[in-house]
Amino acid sequence: MPETGWITTRLKDGILAGAIFVCTLLIFWFSPVHQVTDSKYSMLLSEGLIRHHSFALDHFQLPRLEPVQRSDYVMNGGIYQLEIVGNRIYYFFPPGSSVLSIPYVAAANAFGVSAANSDGTFNLRGEQTIEIGLAALLMAILAALFYFTARLLLPAGWSVIVALSASFGTQIWSTASRGLWSHTWSVLLTGLAVYWLSRADIAKQPLRPIFLATLMSWMYFVRPGNSIQVVCITIFFALYYRRALLPFLLTGAGWLLAFISYSRYNFGFTLPNYYRASRLDLGIFPVALPGNLISPSRGLLIYVPLLLFVVFLLVRYWRHRPAHRLTWLAMTVSIANLLMVSCFAHWWGGASFGPRFTTDTVPWFVLLSIIGIKAMLNWHEQHQSANLAWAGQLTVGSVLLAASIFINGRGALALETWRWNPGDVTQLGNKLWDWRQPQFLAGLVKPPLEHGYEDLAVGTRVDFTQPDAANKYLWYGWSGDEPGFRWTEGKEAALVFAIAEKSDLILKMRLLPFIREGTWPRQRILAELNGQLIDSQVLTRNQDAELSLRLPGYLLQGRNVMKFKLPDAASPELLNISMDQRQLGFAVYWIELQKDNQPQPAAGK
Repeated sequence: MPETGWITTRLKDGILAGAIFVCTLLIFWFSPVHQVTDSKYSMLLSEGLIRHHSFALDHFQLPRLEPVQRSDYVMNGGIYQLEIVGNRIYYFFPPGSSVLSIPYVAAANAFGVSAANSDGTFNLRGEQTIEIGLAALLMAILAALFYFTARLLLPAGWSVIVALSASFGTQIWSTASRGLWSHTWSVLLTGLAVYWLSRADIAKQPLRPIFLATLMSWMYFVRPGNSIQVVCITIFFALYYRRALLPFLLTGAGWLLAFISYSRYNFGFTLPNYYRASRLDLGIFPVALPGNLISPSRGLLIYVPLLLFVVFLLVRYWRHRPAHRLTWLAMTVSIANLLMVSCFAHWWGGASFGPRFTTDTVPWFVLLSIIGIKAMLNWHEQHQSANLAWAGQLTVGSVLLAASIFINGRGALALETWRWNPGDVTQLGNKLWDWRQPQFLAGLVKPPLEHGYEDLAVGTRVDFTQPDAANKYLWYGWSGDEPGFRWTEGKEAALVFAIAEKSDLILKMRLLPFIREGTWPRQRILAELNGQLIDSQVLTRNQDAELSLRLPGYLLQGRNVMKFKLPDAASPELLNISMDQRQLGFAVYWIELQKDNQPQPAAGK
């Protein structure tokens, strides 16, 4: 290629990659669903390393609670992210993300954003603000990296499609960009490794074994499950890059020795508790493997159906594929990782969205898609045919891509999908195989009613501060019980009850609307009884109120559904009150059915 043509191509690639970076950064940043769970306190650890040069969090004013022994560590009270070792408090999850995040955290601190308050107590808002911004930035970098990886084999147009498809049609959007999961740094480092290996194998560029071994080591420090990738890539080195194997192994050994020294100094063990292989459970494999593939709420093939098209391309055009060695490596890593995460006792990943545990292998899926597309294009170039079958397969691929983007977009954009996770994760197992309420459709389909219609006697007050009393009348749209009241959550909430009496009644409710004078001045309540609008009211004061709704006798049935539509429900996060993402409409103290002493005429009279 002439030098001017090479420069023009590189300039074009730089512009397209920059556009992909900006586009994905903005969408990731402003997508409203945030997932700060396991990563809570990880940015506080970064600040501890900056200020106190210590992995222990004792310099901060964290509550010291009664130690709770779990299967693999001692938890600080109910704070599962914090581990007690001796008389010191540590962040339980892998420290790699906290170490790598130090430059960004230092910059955030310089602009006044911190995970610690001035008195040393934990600042959840600061923690979440740092995590949200950093996760969006890292995944935007990865999106641009996907483009450059694709350009090793594909034209610019196809490379843009691959980069955007991987960014929005996979767990990158719905998980890795939603908070600083350990997957976030892990998938970026994996993306770098995939690019570097592809660059060496396809473009015949220098491999740089010391850099790659360092990359592999930090993949492990960030997430120990990446040991599968480290093993596979090491074998790949031994087979095809023997001359680079020794510096690769020596560098990796040096980093491992440093990590063991860190662990023995802080914990007294060769490896931290989170890194121990005893956390795997082979007995769960027969349930976990199909769950990780086809569960309606955790299945990889359900949440990234585009992978089915990638498999089709590889099978259909197998003889036309380039990069044979990389194909086998990518398939081996992908399958091995799937088998490994299917040995986790909690294979469903706790409170999360979709197939979180396979997030780390997305760059390998991307590499396989690049190879599959290139094989398809190679076949098409040889046959020069644009028949119905060719158009049909592209149409099917487009449909599967659209489905993947829709599903993962729901995880990033629809708060209902996050609220789908029960407050008590031990109850999650009951929902994982329930096709009546798959997680990605939360908010679009009503969840099934898990209990019957309880009799609600006239004159009986139902105390919403007592879960046993209230839960039997609640369907969907309600938050967990809190001292004193129960919030509606979302734009619609439903009550169910049975009643024998069909005369006109009044439903009285004592409630507190979610209102903030000057910023969120009203709450509209539209009440429906068995599908018919019966009342609409507007509350404008942030104080307790008693609401009376007339229930016409001609609408009452043996089993009744009372719906409250709440178009003004909003989250405290939206109003900068707190980081609470729940869309609150009103809090209920109690409800009571009363006789209507002024009956209304029946319909049509």
